[in-house]
Amino acid sequence: MTPYVSKNPRGAYVNYRDLDLGSNGNANNTSYLKAMQWGNKYFRSNFRRLAMVKGKVDPQNFFLFEQSIPPLL
Repeated sequence: MTPYVSKNPRGAYVNYRDLDLGSNGNANNTSYLKAMQWGNKYFRSNFRRLAMVKGKVDPQNFFLFEQSIPPLL
């Protein structure tokens, strides 16, 4: 994958959970501000919009994992 990895800034492949970029920690208490640190690296300027969609579609954060997008209500 070396030829396809961005170098500056470091980016990530969407279907790969790169926990070196960050994680939610306690998945039951996902913080938008904490997730924004790694979320912007994955999704760039789309992260806020995705979190707003998650807030409408999954406000209880049922679909969660280490790097799930938190619902922004």
